[in-house]
Amino acid sequence: MKKNIINVALMLLSFATILSFTACHEEDEKVEAPKIQLTEVGHDNSKHAHPGHEMHLEGDIIAEGLIKTILVEIHQEDGDYEMEFKYDDASKYSKYIGIRNCEFHEHIDIPEDAPLGEYHLHVIVTDQQGQTGSAKSELTIVAGDDDDDDDHEHDHNH
Repeated sequence: MKKNIINVALMLLSFATILSFTACHEEDEKVEAPKIQLTEVGHDNSKHAHPGHEMHLEGDIIAEGLIKTILVEIHQEDGDYEMEFKYDDASKYSKYIGIRNCEFHEHIDIPEDAPLGEYHLHVIVTDQQGQTGSAKSELTIVAGDDDDDDDHEHDHNH
C-alpha cells in the first residue's frame, strides 16, 4: 500500500513537472505581431482616389499568428467623413483569413458622396492570437477618374 502511494505521488509530481515545462514552452513560442507593407495606394501608387470609382490597394502582409481580420479605414484629415472595409470570416472576402503571408490586393469602392480632400488610410491586421499590426498612408480624393490620373502622368512625360 505504501509503495502504491509513493508511485502515485511520483506520477503526480512527474505530471506537474511536465505541465510546467509545457506552459513555459508555449509562452516562449509567442509570435511577432502582424506586419504590413503598403506597396500601392491608388492607381499607379498615385495616392489618389475618385468618388464613385474603385481605388487600387495593395500590400504585403506577414502574420506569423495567422490572419484573423483585415480592416481598411479611410477618414478625412479635417472632417467627419469615414469609410471602413472589413475582411474576415463573415465577409465575402475571407480568402485572407488563416493565411500567414499574403499579398493583399483589393479594389475598394469609394462612395459617390465621398467629399473631395485629404484623407488618412489605415490598414489594420489582427492575427488569431489577438495581436495587431498596421500601416498608414496619405490619400487624396479628387474629382475625375483613373483615366485622368493617366492623362496627368502622360502630360508630365512630354
